[in-house]
Amino acid sequence: AMPAAGERSAARREATGRRLVRLAALRGRAARPGEFWDVVVVTAADAEQARGYRQQLAEKLGRRELPLGARYHVFVDPPGRKIGNGGSTLHVLRCLEDLYGDKWTSFIVLLIHSGGYSQRLPNASALGKIFTALPFGSPVYQIVIQSILEPGCQIGPGSIIEYSRIGPEVSVGQSSIVSGAYIDVRAAVPSSCLLSSLSIKINGQVKYVSMAFGVEDDLKKSVKLLSDIHSLQFFGVGLLECLALWGVKVSEELFSGENTHLGLWTARIFPVCSTLSESVRMSLKMLNSVQHMSAFELSGFQLLSVEEMLTYKDVEDMLKFRKQIYDEICLQRQKEKSDL
Repeated sequence: AMPAAGERSAARREATGRRLVRLAALRGRAARPGEFWDVVVVTAADAEQARGYRQQLAEKLGRRELPLGARYHVFVDPPGRKIGNGGSTLHVLRCLEDLYGDKWTSFIVLLIHSGGYSQRLPNASALGKIFTALPFGSPVYQIVIQSILEPGCQIGPGSIIEYSRIGPEVSVGQSSIVSGAYIDVRAAVPSSCLLSSLSIKINGQVKYVSMAFGVEDDLKKSVKLLSDIHSLQFFGVGLLECLALWGVKVSEELFSGENTHLGLWTARIFPVCSTLSESVRMSLKMLNSVQHMSAFELSGFQLLSVEEMLTYKDVEDMLKFRKQIYDEICLQRQKEKSDL
């Protein structure tokens, strides 16, 4: 008889646990022949994404979070049209041959295709799904990943807080994702919401933009004509209604990129701000206006689409923010140990 779904799920968790135990035993030491791959290759969509990947790899190796001795490489997919995993694989093989000649054919190679922009998980778009921390445990009700939560804040069940600093007067609803955010004022993040902040660099200046969506919003959906954008939904409300609430005019300039892909991914609706906390406040006000059908004017702000946010992303500043949080958590843990 076939095992029940619950049994299969439990078996997968146990198998994953065993693999993680084996990986933990390899971290920070040189693997013996056959224990690990000889070469690990990660692909990136563009040079800026590759730079972020290399920096994160270097930090993980420096913290001895990865097996040592393997050769780690990040290769950028060729510019131009997307070539798919097949084309990317051929490109990687050429890169390996350029580096190692015929010697690479004797290597055991792990190739991880990670050059996409993660439209289904946009909080991982800027720094890559491959480096996203994963919750492990059962049951998973609420996850806090490398974040600082001040006493007094409230996090709803099923919500994920990652790489964020949450103040004492903040409440987060159920089943939401908050990523890379700094919320230092009284604020309410609604349920079933994705809130993700990015550092960007425009004309040499670091600025901040926070994207906010409903977790059910379809960021991959697009239409070809302006007259069809009434079919797009933002947080369960028609995009046209949202634009009216925000005082944003419907025109060809509303969308970035090719005019044949008009959707939430390319809609210029998120305000550029001078501080991280301000960008979060603005996006929460946008959500609040949609929830309560009340006007919130976006006039006066430079507005970017998610597509443009990724083009202008400042990987260095985002990783700097993450490292500040990481260092603070490490210091707190050391203090707790010394107090015992």
